[in-house]
Amino acid sequence: MRLTLCACAMMLALESGSAEPAAVGVLDGPETQPMRDGLQRVGVPVSGLKALDAASLAGCRVLVISGTEPPVKESDKPAIERFLEGGGSVLGVGRAAGRLIDLGLFDAETYTMTGTTVHMTVFDGYHRLTFGYPGAEPMGGWSSGVPHLLRATQGPFMKLGPAATSILIAGGPYSLAAFQRRGKGMLLLIGADPQGGQLFTEVDQSKPMPGSEIKTDGVLANAVAFLLDRRCNLIPNSGFEEFADLPPAQSNWSVETRGGAKSEWSKEGAPEGQTFLKLTSPEAGASADARPSCPIVVERGETYAFACRYRSTVPWKVAWQQYKTSGRDPEAEAGPTREVPASAEWTRFEVKIAVPPDVAYVRPVLTLAGAGELCVDAVTLCLDEGAQ
Repeated sequence: MRLTLCACAMMLALESGSAEPAAVGVLDGPETQPMRDGLQRVGVPVSGLKALDAASLAGCRVLVISGTEPPVKESDKPAIERFLEGGGSVLGVGRAAGRLIDLGLFDAETYTMTGTTVHMTVFDGYHRLTFGYPGAEPMGGWSSGVPHLLRATQGPFMKLGPAATSILIAGGPYSLAAFQRRGKGMLLLIGADPQGGQLFTEVDQSKPMPGSEIKTDGVLANAVAFLLDRRCNLIPNSGFEEFADLPPAQSNWSVETRGGAKSEWSKEGAPEGQTFLKLTSPEAGASADARPSCPIVVERGETYAFACRYRSTVPWKVAWQQYKTSGRDPEAEAGPTREVPASAEWTRFEVKIAVPPDVAYVRPVLTLAGAGELCVDAVTLCLDEGAQ
């Protein structure tokens, strides 16, 4: 009876279409099971890929290459290029990131230490990859980026060329997470292993450290979400729902008041969710502004849609800071400024922002100047619909 039930279940699965290839395909190879386990933990269905050819990649939108010895040869390069040119995305993790760079598919040079190491990375900017970090209780109290990223498969540090953009830095000129457009597609390389793996405590002794234990599964989930839909919002905590009362690095938002102006995270009457930001200014010489605590990592030369919900008693402004490079103290250049009219009722404001081809990071600054009140919620920045 059990065999009959199993056979019927398999037939139903086939008839329902669940046997179709998943949108995310993982290339088989040595020590790729931690990646499969990680994707299962974050709820991403996957198909196993035996080869990199048109038949194997059919129906695949995100190709994941990982493991200690990724079976990617020079002869596979044309297939990967065609996949990218056609709009597919590639996630290269650990040693696979180095292999893709060696093949000339990603604009970077590599430096690889031996052994496994846990890294405390720093934000080059906020991105879909960074959502949820540092969080209310970051591991080790690390609030500058993503802590405890494990280099389990001896992935590289990346010294990026001009075509690639860094999201997480590992010290000096080296990135541990970066992306690059190729044709209609996208390459996202992470030199460490967010899914975790074996951590060697001594030369001949190791222990498993899954991403769920070191709290880096979120990076893996974010990476897949970004590659499946690059139009996704890039501003973390855009509705102010989490950590509003914590320091700016953990709330992802910085608010500055001058001349007696005040700010409040209001918990009643939000147009979306349960929290909105209220700025009040008592007189002509006072002002207040709000901005993401870090710049936002964007694609050079693309157009984005910036939007928010607001109500205000007076006109206010959205100004843009633009950065060509990242680092501890990047030099900001003034971008466009848009004046927003007053509105007694909650209303939606949206504007298109064309990113210059030499700009990789931007930051919106919402400013109330002079006597008045501004309430803001649901601040988002998304790749324009026509860009993907």
